[in-house]
Amino acid sequence: MDKRSVRSIARERIAILLQLADREVRRDERLAQRYVELAFRIAAKARVRIPRRVRRRFCRKCFTPLIPGLTARVRVKRGCGGTRVVVTCLRCGYVRRYPVLKKRGGPAGT
Repeated sequence: MDKRSVRSIARERIAILLQLADREVRRDERLAQRYVELAFRIAAKARVRIPRRVRRRFCRKCFTPLIPGLTARVRVKRGCGGTRVVVTCLRCGYVRRYPVLKKRGGPAGT
């Protein structure tokens, strides 16, 4: 089996596991965490990159799917360092801070 086919199979399995985790988080959180952990392991083993938008939906420490109000607290902080979105996992307390970047370009006069 060549690398390309291994990676495509890995991508399919990762997508399936992450969908299952999203569905399962309200019923059985431990099972959802296990699905996320397996997806991240498969990605590491097959050397497949999980897109940033997808990676940010899960806690890096405890692998819990982050759902605002249920498993995560989301705040917007404004300060001298710029504007940031602060996401706190309500299960383990892990905090992630993401800078909010201003859009560049666009029509003049708006």
